[in-house]
Amino acid sequence: MPRVCAELTEIEYKILKNLEIVEGENGDKLKNLLRYYISTTPEMESSQYALKRIENKKEIDELLGEVEASYENTDNPVDLWNEDKINKLTAELTEINVLIKAGENQFLPANKFRSLFKMLLHDIATESTDIDEYEAAVVAAIQLLLEFGSGSLGKETIRDGAIFINEVWMFSYASAMKKAREFKKTKRIFFSETEIAESFTSI
Repeated sequence: MPRVCAELTEIEYKILKNLEIVEGENGDKLKNLLRYYISTTPEMESSQYALKRIENKKEIDELLGEVEASYENTDNPVDLWNEDKINKLTAELTEINVLIKAGENQFLPANKFRSLFKMLLHDIATESTDIDEYEAAVVAAIQLLLEFGSGSLGKETIRDGAIFINEVWMFSYASAMKKAREFKKTKRIFFSETEIAESFTSI
């Protein structure tokens, strides 16, 4: 694990020691301060994420292709991963506040990540008719991992993170969106047929 050493003035050290917004001592306090900074970074507006998708389209498309390639021979790539890989990935995602620990070996997506994911899923799935709900979920996860990682995550981690997050938690939102869209479509068809029938009976 990388170690960073920095000289602090006496007043800087006192400020760090007395910070009440984060817990811990010395190095732990610095680590927790970083996590606090990440968790309190202002959320961007929907339009800003849309602009970034255009700016980073090549990178996102490349990562999307790598995720899709992972599904060529399996319905769920996570089933093929060993425990060490999952533990390492979970630790990395926890470091950047994508996941939070909910118990012994239990993790959940952080509230901030979850709320942003739902917003992006809706935006991505509705801005193009060429993308389905599950593909939109993958793009949303990729984009958020790029943002939360601030350039610190490698392509393999982003690829595996997008797969892991969706397979374990977030594909449920894509499934709900797909069912809702299919219901609306069926409902529109039903009402249009009913209206046609009523128009004939009124003649």
